[in-house]
Amino acid sequence: MKKFKAFLVFCIFISLFAVKAIAVEPDEFQYVGMELPLTTSKVDESSVGNHLPRVPAKQLSISIDGTSLYLYGQFNDITLSLIGDGGVEYTENLSAGAYVVSLPSYLSGMYELQLNDGVYLYTCTLNL
Repeated sequence: MKKFKAFLVFCIFISLFAVKAIAVEPDEFQYVGMELPLTTSKVDESSVGNHLPRVPAKQLSISIDGTSLYLYGQFNDITLSLIGDGGVEYTENLSAGAYVVSLPSYLSGMYELQLNDGVYLYTCTLNL
């Protein structure tokens, strides 16, 4: 009976360790390609008023590898826009839970990448 209890405790310990190993925090992501630093601002700053400004629960993180853009973190529907010298050159609406976005291969040069979820605007410079 003691061996069975010891075995049961051992199995529970191993199971808890495996669950912890699977639960990855955003800071622990293994980024694909190069991580891009995002700047976050509120879409409608006038809504802040006298209230304390709120920040996103978890910062959205992105990386790029070739023409594949990887999104890490939770977000609702979000609009991706690439702004070049001639204005908006590419736009795509991403549904919640999207992880990889394939950018068109005809895009090249420097762009301002904007991710807008209606509450926060995430921006960075993107060199394709």
